[in-house]
Amino acid sequence: MSWIEASLGDLISYIGKGIAPKYTEDASSPNSVLVLGQKCVRNQKIDYSQGRYHDKELKVIKPAKIAAKGDILINATGVGSAGRIAQIIHNPQRECVTDGHVITLRASSRINPYYLGYFIKSKQTVIEQLAEGSTGQTEMNRSRLQNEILVTFPESDEDQRRIAEFGLVIDKKIAQNA
Repeated sequence: MSWIEASLGDLISYIGKGIAPKYTEDASSPNSVLVLGQKCVRNQKIDYSQGRYHDKELKVIKPAKIAAKGDILINATGVGSAGRIAQIIHNPQRECVTDGHVITLRASSRINPYYLGYFIKSKQTVIEQLAEGSTGQTEMNRSRLQNEILVTFPESDEDQRRIAEFGLVIDKKIAQNA
């Protein structure tokens, strides 16, 4: 198996923080969108039940901000929170966005998105150290995230897919036994 190393920035097609939501309590409205905030990104999983709702009529959402299957979410602010990572494994049951305290990474066509997700999750401790600032107002440095995190991955798309599928099977078994 032949391996390649590249900076994270070279392997993503999108990096961005979420929106500044205009919250609504009306989750059933066709204009409401689920907002994934820092409470939703814990233990390398996404807890959709912790989300709140944004009213699209009050503020339009750019298409790139809509969360998608394969997206990697990284908490961007706060001591003890910045650097926590999770990945959207399945299509969300409803339209979702992240708020401004969460960074979204979207894999480029160079790498399997689930392989990248597992690799990034394995580097969570290192990524947590990229937060800068003081007195509880730490902020993830996106430039350092893109340039300092080096990703090692198989050259073969098939090898990437097999490794990612193995991780997905393990996660499914863990979830069933929890």
